[in-house]
Amino acid sequence: MPDSVHWVTGTIAKNIARFNPWIEATIASGPVIDTIFAERPDLMKNFDLVHFLCPYASKEWLPRFRDAIPCVTSHHHVTDWELIKHNAEGDSIIVGSPEWADDLRARGVDTSRVFCIPYGVDTDLFQPATIEQRRSIRRKLNLDASATVIGFFGKNSSNDDDRKGIDVLTRALISLKQRIPSLTALIIGPGWQQLSSELVSAGVKCIWIPFVAELEGLAEMYQALDFYWITARVEGGPVTLLEAMSTEVCCLTTSVGIAREIVRDGENAVLLPFNDPRAFAERTDLLAANQRERQRLGCNARQTILREMKVSVTAKGVRSAYAKAFENFALRQHSSAQFRADDMTGAAAGDAFANGGDRVAALNGFPQAVHKRVRMLEKLAWCEHLLLYHKQPALAVRMAVKEWWLNPLSPLPLRILLRRLLPVSVVARVVKLKNGRQRPLMRSNLDALL
Repeated sequence: MPDSVHWVTGTIAKNIARFNPWIEATIASGPVIDTIFAERPDLMKNFDLVHFLCPYASKEWLPRFRDAIPCVTSHHHVTDWELIKHNAEGDSIIVGSPEWADDLRARGVDTSRVFCIPYGVDTDLFQPATIEQRRSIRRKLNLDASATVIGFFGKNSSNDDDRKGIDVLTRALISLKQRIPSLTALIIGPGWQQLSSELVSAGVKCIWIPFVAELEGLAEMYQALDFYWITARVEGGPVTLLEAMSTEVCCLTTSVGIAREIVRDGENAVLLPFNDPRAFAERTDLLAANQRERQRLGCNARQTILREMKVSVTAKGVRSAYAKAFENFALRQHSSAQFRADDMTGAAAGDAFANGGDRVAALNGFPQAVHKRVRMLEKLAWCEHLLLYHKQPALAVRMAVKEWWLNPLSPLPLRILLRRLLPVSVVARVVKLKNGRQRPLMRSNLDALL
């Protein structure tokens, strides 16, 4: 259960399904689960285990599933423990790096239930571009061939307490502009209007793309870069560091998450102190003048990823975590564990992804008759995210119109459009009335808004 099939936890879920053919996976976000199970509560019986990749949806659904089947939770990172402490109740808990395993240990969580499984990266997709491919991508982005391009990818709604260090990123880019006149920032992800405007006002050329729908398109964005920066203070991965390193981009990063494990300063990337924009500007300036050193760091970075972080290897680590969940569930239920992955032949999900099938989600636990509706609900939930939290109304409206065209008999896409066209006060009143007739919802639960 990711936060969205269209964002990073959705990609993690798809990789688990793709590289573990013994799993017959169903990938659906919290808002969609709310809707489908409200209509068909009997479908909850179709599942043998649930893995909460979204740490917020589990607040509601972990207690509801916990007495019926084994539950796995994911502990990505912490900015406010009170919001996510319920995930410590998982039968097993998956972390993306040792930093967060140590965090759980310090909080008194039984470490026998904690499994460190790096998120990994698809090295076949995120790979270096040829010289001509790079030129072509830069032309499409209106990037000068001689420009020094620095990338930052993420979504603003994930930047709670400025954990991604946007203040450092901004000050470093503005400082570096004084040293490198051709400097360009490539920002990918929704919600960065203010960042983009601030950079442009300071004279930094900024190309901001709110949303890249397909991973293939995202891989191209890395191929256009000279540098990738991680200025974050708190990260679970970061997945973007793995993707950039896999693409042979020269990376500069703080010591967050998996960077502590895979980055060897001066060998495959550059490690820099927290809260130090000057360090980012100065090291980038030196490397911008030394193409051979940049290429050496990038080449070594990809070799590190190929050895240690290929998702086809890391994703298989869930087998142990899931086995432990069955074991602990059996102890709680005073029964015998029933986990026999070696005997399972559920290759449907893995085959679908391997053969270029449904890239939205595997849906083996749902009847075929509801698959189209589930896919529509995932799109519309993402539309609501774009409207409410990312300030991307134009993109959300285009997506809603497309879903209306594909599902003309459903009133749900029309509701999204009406939310955009009606006055805010009217929409707020309608939502308040509707919510008053339903159970209280979490912020991540968008069902009431659909």
